[in-house]
Parts: sequence; C-alpha cells; structure tokens
Amino acid sequence: MNKIHCLVIYIVSVIPFFAFGQNDLQKVVKEELTREFELLSQAMPSVYYLAYKIDDSERTTIQANLGSLTALNKQPSKLLSIDLRVGDYMLDNTEAGLNRYQQLIPLPIENGAEAIKQSLWLSTDLMYKFASATYNKAKAEKKGNTASLEKVPKATFNNIDEAVDLSINLENWKLRITELSAAFNDVTDIIDASVRLNIIDNDNYFVSSEGTSIAQNQGIFEIQMSASVRSKDGEAISLNKNYFASSMDALPAQNDIIEDIIIMKEKLEKLRLAPKAEPFSGPAIMSGSAASVFFHEIFGHRIESHRLGDDSDSQTFKDKLNERVLPKFINISFDPTITQYEKYYLTGSYIYDDEGVKAQKVDVVENGILKNFLNTRKPLNEDSKSNGHARAQAGFSPVSRQSNLIVKSDKTKSDEALKKALLKECKRQGKSYGYFINQVAGGYTMTDRYRPNAFSIAPTEVYKVFVDGSPDQLVRGVDLIGTPLTMFSQILATGEKLEAFYGYCGAESGYVPVTALSPALLVKKIETQKSMESNVEQPILVDPNQLKN
Repeated sequence: MNKIHCLVIYIVSVIPFFAFGQNDLQKVVKEELTREFELLSQAMPSVYYLAYKIDDSERTTIQANLGSLTALNKQPSKLLSIDLRVGDYMLDNTEAGLNRYQQLIPLPIENGAEAIKQSLWLSTDLMYKFASATYNKAKAEKKGNTASLEKVPKATFNNIDEAVDLSINLENWKLRITELSAAFNDVTDIIDASVRLNIIDNDNYFVSSEGTSIAQNQGIFEIQMSASVRSKDGEAISLNKNYFASSMDALPAQNDIIEDIIIMKEKLEKLRLAPKAEPFSGPAIMSGSAASVFFHEIFGHRIESHRLGDDSDSQTFKDKLNERVLPKFINISFDPTITQYEKYYLTGSYIYDDEGVKAQKVDVVENGILKNFLNTRKPLNEDSKSNGHARAQAGFSPVSRQSNLIVKSDKTKSDEALKKALLKECKRQGKSYGYFINQVAGGYTMTDRYRPNAFSIAPTEVYKVFVDGSPDQLVRGVDLIGTPLTMFSQILATGEKLEAFYGYCGAESGYVPVTALSPALLVKKIETQKSMESNVEQPILVDPNQLKN
C-alpha cells in the first residue's frame, strides 16, 4: 500500500455542564457545525465545506482460551472525524497530498452538550490551521482540471430508532464461549485455542455544511475461532473460522459450532503431521471461499478510485475502461445495498457511505470488460461520479473501499468436472499433480510503484491432487504469490455455486467489514513459495489435559 502521511490529534475532554439524551447528539453537532461554518466561511482563506462524522459505539467482548475466560468487557467510545476544506470545489487543501487518514479525535463518552461543543470547536480550529497551511501547497501543485470535491444533493436519513436489540444473556454467553474454547483441549500439541464473541453497536452520525444529515445504526454480531498446534518439526500451524450474523438470534446454535470445531480439530491433527510443500508452478483449483479472497485482494483493491488518482500507485486499470481485463465469462459487482445473497449474510452493507452519499450497486466487470470503478466524491476524472463507496473505520478519513463483492460466471462446471479438467491440464503440462486450495486465512497486495506489483495469499488447507489417482495429500507451508494481470489470464473455468469469505479489510482508512462471494476457479498456472515459519519450542511437560488415568 502507498505510504500515508497521518495527522494524529488528541483532544482532552472537559466536564459536561449538562447532559442530554442520545437523540439530541445530532442536534448539538448540527448547531456547532452551523456556527463554525458561518465563521470560517468568512475567514481568509475561507472554508467552503465542513462535515462532522461521529461514531458512537459500544463493543461487548467475551473471550476464552482453552476453557478459561480471558476477556469480558464492554467498551464505549465516541470518535470524531472532520472533513474541512479550504478553497473551493475545484481546488482545495486536500490536493496537497497530506490527507488526514488517521485523526483519532475522542469526544466525551457522556453526552454533555457543552463538552461536545468545546471538543468540536478545538478540533475544528486545529483542522482549519492545518488546512490553511497546506492550501498554498495545493495551489502550487494542482495538476489538470479535475475537481477536488464533487457536488452532490443533500440527503436526510435517520434509522437510529430502528436499531437491532443488542442485549444478551451475559452469563449464558460466558458459559457458551468457554465451552467452545475447551472443546480444543484434547488436540495433540495444542498451543492455543481462542473463541471470541464480539457485539458492536455503532450509531453513526454525519452532518455537513451542504445540509446533509445522516443518522444510521450498524450492529455487528460475530464469533471468531482460532486454534494453533505444534507440528512434529516444531512449526506453529493455525486454522480459524468466523461467523457473522444480522442479530444474536441469527448466530449459529451451540451444537452447530461444536460440529465445526470437530472438523477443525480433525484438520489440525492432520496438518500437524502433514509434509511441507515445495515451491510449485502448475494448475490448481481454488475453492469458492479461496477465490473470494483472490478477487478481493488482486482485483478489488485495484479499482478503488483513490489509488488510481495517486501518481505513486501502479494504476493497473486506470486506462482500461471498456477493455477486457478478465475472461469473458466473468462478471463482478459490488453491492452494499443488500444484506443477504442466497444463503449468505453480507457484512459489507450500509445505507449511506461515510461522505453522506447513498450506497449504490456498481457493476464493475461485464463479460470480462471493465465498466466502472469504486468512486467517492473525489472525482477520478471529469466523468466520474460518486457511487457511494467512501468508507472508513471510526477515527479515519474515508477513501474508496470495497463493500460486498459478488463474482458470477457464465462458464461453470460441477466439482467433479473441475477436478477432471484439472487432471487433464496437469497431463498437458507434464505435471504429476495439481493443487486444490480449499481454505485461506487472508492475504495482502501491493499496488504502489516502489515495490513489485504483486500479491500474496496465505492458504491454510491445501491438497496435492495426483494424476495417477493416488489419494489427495494434505500439505502445509504454502504461500500463493503472483502478479495480477498474469493470474487473471490463467483462469479457465469456474464452479457452479458461490462460497463466501468474511473478514475485515485493512487499508488507508482503517479496517472495514467486507464480504466476498465467488465460485471455485480452475486456474491454468499458479505459483507458490514456502511460507514463513513460526517455530514453537517443544514443551517440557506433557499437557495435563492429555494425561490418562
């Protein structure tokens, strides 16, 4: 990722003079914004746009490790992000390249009107001084005629009162999470096994000098499981599984999670004894969930428009609109407007983005041809318009980010037909085996010009599929590597059904929840290397849980 210059501001809150209800927070913020804008729009240089975004959140966490409770807390936070622009819509201080990606401006947790107003005033004053100091630099370096900020209609929305009930039976969930983590205790050479419940209640407020006023709630309900074992040669091997849901009731039942844990334990036992893989180049099948990470990392980040407008970025697809970038049977869209697709709950959903623009479905690839980018109010060119994909973690400034990625295909094969095609391709290339990549932990990609424009994906469950009919062999220590354009040209066919990958995507504007859906991929040639080792010392004593009477 490109190097980012960050401005970190810490504000010490004062004691509130009087408290008010949660529903009055937006009113107080609006009043302060109006007052500040009236004053600063008359200053020299003048402010032409001012927006406040407040994330008023409460996170409840219950975590256990190997049957012992390790975390139990409820943590409230209230973070402010400010978008203050000096100049005009055609040229402002943001063109200087000193974007304030990380602000971390805390507001008083309790809703004290005077304390909130004073924090807003102090923060806005600091931001104005920063913007004024960079404005002249922006004027000197302005290139082309693209505007700094797109004009959009004002919007009004409020669903705070419709928020999902986030109350839980704390004692019941303590027992459940502890029980789930204890289920890993009988795994040979277990290092750790963590199970965590996260519930995040986030009220997001956005007000701007253009008249936009948005108040929306997002509830996140998730269970994260991660377990590690020591292999026979001392390497730490990990597997993980996450569950996301729209409510507490929609999370899986305890017995269903325990069944998944049994499967995880069986895989950990096999991985502990599995041989290490050698570097490989040849045909492979990626499962739908693995292919979802592939498209998110390799394709998705390269169509985020803020990168394409950055001269330090490789700008892989900037000049490829209406050109073929993927096989003609591939179609890709990003859709934050839906919360469910087939059987999958989608976590990259929202109603308005973090610039107050309504979320939109964007068809980015049609029949392999690139049709659009993920845009914000910062125009990439004279024709680009925001399609509601400005996103940010609380306390960060928004940039273009992915939402719910959905890959569809017009050239599908059954699982059996994909395997036959894999073996046929292996024979054609003179390979004794190909790879089946079933699960991955995640990945990363580099898009700047200062390093190789490459990607790396970390598989956790990989099998050798032999041409001679020998049983598939589980291997470990595999990293999938490559460059995007080469990999896209190697896709031969896809599976019939979509599978999901859930996670948090980290980039310049922090971590945001995303979902990616894709069918399995048959790829003519992949390249792998040995993964970095993480060794663990042999324990001196036997695990008491494994002692037999």
